[in-house]
Amino acid sequence: MAKPENLQIDVRHVPDLATAIDNWLGARDKFRIDSSEECQREYNTTLYDLGAAWNERYSQEADTLRAFDWFRLGLIAPEEE
Repeated sequence: MAKPENLQIDVRHVPDLATAIDNWLGARDKFRIDSSEECQREYNTTLYDLGAAWNERYSQEADTLRAFDWFRLGLIAPEEE
């Protein structure tokens, strides 16, 4: 059996939920100002990280339909007084 000499594994660390929220909100604001492909790619990456961090923290709710969408929308909803 041949052994691969240049084996590369791309492993991403899932950030904690607070960091993932901050990163996503920052990328979202940046994407609103500049809708370039690079900003969109950064937005999508941070959204994926947010989903992974949320799933790690709330694994029981992950099977609930649209639970992550409701969580994400709650992050950007205007506060009620």
